[in-house]
Amino acid sequence: MLFDWLKQRENILALCIALVVLVLHLIIIDQVDRNMFDEAHYIPEAKAILEGGELGNLEHPPLGKLFIAAGIDLFGDNPWGWRTFSVLFGVASIILFYLICQNLTSNRYIPLIATFIFAFENQSFVQSSVAMLDVYGLTLLLASFWLYLRGNYISSGIVLALSVLAKLSGVIGVVAIIGHWLLVRRNEKWKGLKFVIVSPLAFILLMPALDWLAIGSLECPWDRIGFMRENLSVLTFSNTTHDQMSHPWTWIVSFKPMCFWYKPTYWASPSWTILALIIPSLCYAVYATIKRSSLSLFAILWFISTYVSLIAIDLITDRIMFKFYFYPTIGAICLVLGVGIYHLWTLSSKREDERIRWAIRIPILGFFIAHLVVFAIMSPYCDYGWTTNCG
Repeated sequence: MLFDWLKQRENILALCIALVVLVLHLIIIDQVDRNMFDEAHYIPEAKAILEGGELGNLEHPPLGKLFIAAGIDLFGDNPWGWRTFSVLFGVASIILFYLICQNLTSNRYIPLIATFIFAFENQSFVQSSVAMLDVYGLTLLLASFWLYLRGNYISSGIVLALSVLAKLSGVIGVVAIIGHWLLVRRNEKWKGLKFVIVSPLAFILLMPALDWLAIGSLECPWDRIGFMRENLSVLTFSNTTHDQMSHPWTWIVSFKPMCFWYKPTYWASPSWTILALIIPSLCYAVYATIKRSSLSLFAILWFISTYVSLIAIDLITDRIMFKFYFYPTIGAICLVLGVGIYHLWTLSSKREDERIRWAIRIPILGFFIAHLVVFAIMSPYCDYGWTTNCG
């Protein structure tokens, strides 16, 4: 099956895109030899795991920190050890995103277009360049989406549990899966119930085992859940001051970046080309869903699951949030953009007038060029002294 899959040219191109991103990561993996942003929390935690020391960041589950610890154990207490697994998971997320797109459409080109946009997107690149938990949670969430779309409900539930065990925010992915199941796969009633049962059960059963690996003791799952919930609700907009915190409803209308590091600049913000098209993309997705596009429906559910739910959480709990929390939503936007661009190009091909044809195609080609230029400008490869705009 794999050999047949590799026979298709577009699949080879998708793997080449992932390989290019891997090389770009590895070139700069050690250009910052100090802890960037929340690496200051997670790298010491990973080293404490290896040294048998006491952990001080127990409000987060252990899986992501265990991956960072494994990197340090394999490659040393240096940037390669801290970030290698983040890079590998980030590259895996590109491949998983491509597979998700393939499961949502039989079209050969939409997955490739969407994956190109996703792979060369600043937030996706930066988030998988640092030793933080988000890339592990997102990659496992994408794996859960892919397994669900293939009809592997039990495996999807287990992998979703692993996503939550990497970072608790992975739990919001359940909204997309259950929503899609209820709206599209109502005839698969018992299969869906397997997912509903298996995902929380896997979380409860796996968490003590991972805690034992991380801290050397078995903890009661209920106590751990209560501890994480209480500690994560302590920091609110009302009682906390942080120069980079922001409300989620501002993220899709503000081009002001957030920074993980300065000189070279690690901008933890979506590419401007993505930001500029979020609202138009959503409008198109709603239109396509009304026209019964199952792909657009899944993209909307993905957007609601990973972004709109954060607005609800903010309004209910007042917990502080940061712009990089938008990272799990990037794929939903790229998916819709891939569909829209393909349909526009197809529309241009049907025009007999050459001027009209190129009037449609030139903006499309301009978008791809602009996307790569923006990626270059915002990536850690370039530093134009715009760091004062971060925050």
